[in-house]
Amino acid sequence: MALACRAPSLHNSQPWRWLMGESGLQLFSDPDRLLPATDAFGRQMVISCGAALNHLEYAFESKLWCPVIDRLPRSSDRELLATIGFSQAPTRSDFAVRMARAIEQRRTERLPLKAPPGWEETVELLARIAAESAVELEDLGERSGHTLEEASRRMTGLRHTDVAYQAELRWWSGQGLFPDGVPEEALPSDREQHSVGVAREFPAGNASVPVGGPSEDRSAILLLSTPADSRLDWLRSGEALSAVLLACTDRGLATCPVTHLTERSATRTMLRELSAGECLPQVLIRVGAGTGGPTTPRRPLSEVLFRERPAPG
Repeated sequence: MALACRAPSLHNSQPWRWLMGESGLQLFSDPDRLLPATDAFGRQMVISCGAALNHLEYAFESKLWCPVIDRLPRSSDRELLATIGFSQAPTRSDFAVRMARAIEQRRTERLPLKAPPGWEETVELLARIAAESAVELEDLGERSGHTLEEASRRMTGLRHTDVAYQAELRWWSGQGLFPDGVPEEALPSDREQHSVGVAREFPAGNASVPVGGPSEDRSAILLLSTPADSRLDWLRSGEALSAVLLACTDRGLATCPVTHLTERSATRTMLRELSAGECLPQVLIRVGAGTGGPTTPRRPLSEVLFRERPAPG
């Protein structure tokens, strides 16, 4: 369960709750951890929970258990995202063992990255992995760079005057006192703030490019998209996001999810126009060669794993 909760989430908000029962587990979103100014409809909250679900799947498979997942089971409770039963696996999956190991190694790297080596072979593998979750993965290529940077500048301009968003961002950034949020050491310094053209603008931290590191970002940009924009699409996007991040980590690559360009319709439309397909953009991922960012904290299991459903609030 601790490995499942190493999943990435919007501003490290960790918006999941797990309920243990005699027949297995249930995964719920935690509405108390919704970021309304950033994620008004809870799309990224569900994506984050999907990532945790995929982490859980790999973690249990590496221990000879096969999770049997029922996504969005029929229920009046909209917070219930999945029920998970378990059966004994006849053999250990080497792939799951590698993915479970990658969970412990994965970091979000917000600094510039070098171009990923062996990329053509890697991106084909990543596309197959994403397709297992019914998610389309597309390498946007160098042709998209200027458009993505323009979209990021447009979003940054919109957000500068959004008082609620800025307050929310400050609350979840640079605190370092709690087992959630993005710690100061994971945020780019003043000097590095604009070295990645497609990055979300955070309050300045103290992360800097190491000596000999890249002065400009040469990362590849992947786009995860879905046929529709339902809660199931969001959940499966999170599962694909997790699987792609871990596969990159397993191959020695650094990664950084990029979600701010999907938060407003104007920039989301720009992403859709860049895509060769007709699907709806859900998440971007930067992939490249780098050292990987620092470890970010996680809430104790006592705050996310329960035998009885906790009371609201």
